[in-house]
Amino acid sequence: MPKPDLRAEIRARALMEGFDVVRFTPANAAAHAGENLQAFLSQERHGNMDWMLKNADRRADPKTLWPDAKTAIVLGMNYGPRAGYHDAPVADDRAAISVYAQGDDYHDVMKPKLKRLASFIAETYGAGVKVFVDTAPVM
Repeated sequence: MPKPDLRAEIRARALMEGFDVVRFTPANAAAHAGENLQAFLSQERHGNMDWMLKNADRRADPKTLWPDAKTAIVLGMNYGPRAGYHDAPVADDRAAISVYAQGDDYHDVMKPKLKRLASFIAETYGAGVKVFVDTAPVM
């Protein structure tokens, strides 16, 4: 019997959940990630996102957050309105509001889908899974 294609199965399930992009990458730090992050922070390029300063050493390498991690599954989703909002004219005396700000918060949209995908992976393959919606950004 042929060995199942785990990536194809996970990709199919992620697409079924509504994700538009599904990629796999080794859970290793990129070369110079820590140095680049420290330079970014020391130049205060993080603006008012002070949370980036907290645990900066842990953000440089996924293995610091989870030493046993082998693969990162990176997902993307267009959570904006499907049609109509881009073409609507805005009167000169009105402000234009980003179409992404007119819908539900993307954390609330993506997190349940990620949890269902994580449950599928854990139940189907017995793998440990952690879910992040930019709550633990790593380089």
